[in-house]
Amino acid sequence: MNTYHLDFETYSAADLKAYGSFRYASDETTEILVMAIARNEEAPLAWSVLHDNQEAVEMLHEAVRSGEQIYAHNAQFEHAISKYLFTKTFDIPAPAIDQWRCTAAMCRLAAIPSSLGGAGGFLKIDMPKDKEGKRLIMKFSVPRRPTKKDQRTRIIPSDDPIDFQLFVDYCIRDVEAERQVHAKLAPDFGLEGWSLKSFQCDMRMNDAGIPVNLTALHHANKLMDEFLERMVPLFRSQVAVEGGTQMMPVTKVRKEAKEMSLDDGFNPTQREAFVVWLQARGFTGTKLDAEVLAELHSNPEGLSEEAIAALHTYGCVRSAAVKKVPAMIGMSCQDGFVRGALQVFGAERTHRWTGRGMQPQNFARPRIKFTELAYAMICQGCTLDQIEDICGNYFDVLVSVIRHFIQPHEGECLQADYSSIEARVAPWLVGEQVTLDLFINGSPVYETMASQIFGIPVEDVTSEQRFIGKQAKLGCLYQMGGPRFRGTCESFNWEPSSTMVEEYAGVAKGDKGYEEALDATYDDLAQRAVDGWRKENPIVVKAWRGIDKAAKAAISTPDSVHTVGKLKFKFTDVSGFNALIVHLPSGHCLTYPDAKVVDDNIEFWGVQPNTGGKWGWCRTYGGKLLENATQGAAGDIMRNGMECAEAAGYPAFMLVHDEILTVAKPGQTHEELCELLCTIAPWMEGLPLDAEGGTIPYYKK
Repeated sequence: MNTYHLDFETYSAADLKAYGSFRYASDETTEILVMAIARNEEAPLAWSVLHDNQEAVEMLHEAVRSGEQIYAHNAQFEHAISKYLFTKTFDIPAPAIDQWRCTAAMCRLAAIPSSLGGAGGFLKIDMPKDKEGKRLIMKFSVPRRPTKKDQRTRIIPSDDPIDFQLFVDYCIRDVEAERQVHAKLAPDFGLEGWSLKSFQCDMRMNDAGIPVNLTALHHANKLMDEFLERMVPLFRSQVAVEGGTQMMPVTKVRKEAKEMSLDDGFNPTQREAFVVWLQARGFTGTKLDAEVLAELHSNPEGLSEEAIAALHTYGCVRSAAVKKVPAMIGMSCQDGFVRGALQVFGAERTHRWTGRGMQPQNFARPRIKFTELAYAMICQGCTLDQIEDICGNYFDVLVSVIRHFIQPHEGECLQADYSSIEARVAPWLVGEQVTLDLFINGSPVYETMASQIFGIPVEDVTSEQRFIGKQAKLGCLYQMGGPRFRGTCESFNWEPSSTMVEEYAGVAKGDKGYEEALDATYDDLAQRAVDGWRKENPIVVKAWRGIDKAAKAAISTPDSVHTVGKLKFKFTDVSGFNALIVHLPSGHCLTYPDAKVVDDNIEFWGVQPNTGGKWGWCRTYGGKLLENATQGAAGDIMRNGMECAEAAGYPAFMLVHDEILTVAKPGQTHEELCELLCTIAPWMEGLPLDAEGGTIPYYKK
């Protein structure tokens, strides 16, 4: 059996980062410049637009005809290029989807850097990725900006054949580097069994695409442009000089609202006050990015009212939610399907699916109630004023309806979502049977938790108390303390009612000191919820300590196995590096590269939080390890359910955490989809699963 390794270098006027692989590959300007291919351990062969090497083309044809494995680094790109350009360029059909394998996916399984250069450096391969490649890519693969002296919009290969030969050599070296990465990782992180099924399912989902309403998206985007045009002068007025004092100094406001930088908007004193305010609310980083700004609708200490108003305006302009619509449009192919928006094993700690481009996994919560009405108005082509007159601020409208643009072109969606999956899986992993029995017996889990927190009968639990019980049941699994619990509740824009404040603190709304009483009540309530949950879940609490101890013991005694509940911990050599391995019940393993114990803390090499993807030393602990294991196991449960659903004719077109969407076929129901999703595999014995779903015209939350 032969194994092939393949790489392309391309040119396109399309923006790969903005459009994704499929929209990029299907663009009329995209062309293959270089193709390098290797069979087994043989020297790579290269074809290019300047050197028509038919031996390389014949090997490519052989690989396709054989049906054997073809490896690429980020195989989704190579698949997309082959889908749209193989016939045009080589008169060869594209390989079958199940032929593809991906060394970048193997890197994500190993929890090491997934870029070819990063992986080569970590694995210390003999031939890491050529750093000269960036210059050559910028020269030959993307359009250039004309100058007075040189009006060319593109450098074509024949313009500089010497440099282009370096580009060909660069592609060859990429194939050799990719082959070495594969050889290093294959023994421990090869795509086989569950990981191969997941990878191939991901390839099928991305190839089929997510159906979107392009007409509505284009109108929504046009309205957003109008909205932003109104916002820019508002922002400028809010930061203007008043009474000789500039409330929020802005050294530069760019012409386009989408490009404004908040870094230009603070003087040092205000920035310091703002950072303190962030840290008091649980933010550990100081990056003032759009996601943080979206939270800023209350009063940050140390900033004037004008500055707060400007922050709110700026949050609207810069919010990630605003970028979703152009991202969906940009990634849409001509047939109205967004392709390439999902990434298998994207979360390196848990190997769950993540998003690309439009990022369906992090759509914001709706801010308005009547989302269907607002979406209907957008679909009908209503004006900005008409929508705002009925539905309110257009930014809030767009944030709230963003899911609805995901809409089958014909028929309806079937939606299914696991119920309280982490609240079930965590106690199942560590043997907390009391909690599992609540689910098994169909007891009102959140009301029961609230009754324990507030010391009242279950039947007397109010909706407000149920909310606290729910957040405790879902949020306290992983060693959360009172302040973080409060932050979780605040993320839902929830605070204790005046009735609760009066009951706790004896201060009525409107009385002097009410705000202080509200704050004290919130803190007391949060701690009470945490304490109540821990009292009712002693085995989980004990497991935090046990997991921490087991992980440290494993690191201290390599190749020994330490067990806590259904989890096994082992520190061993994998693919040439040491790692803490966490074995899950399915056989799936989580990896913590180069793990060590420093001053009684567990450290490992990974992506550091709040650094924009920077790799370095990270810390973990018992509660966090349980969280990773729980989410990893939940991902295994989803994979099992997806496989059963697909076998029964319900192929998923999108996954969002523990939720699956498929297009309804005649005779299919969401009830059957939920049943299929809850199919129990042998390794899931004793786990009470449940799912809820619906038949819907478009995606809803």
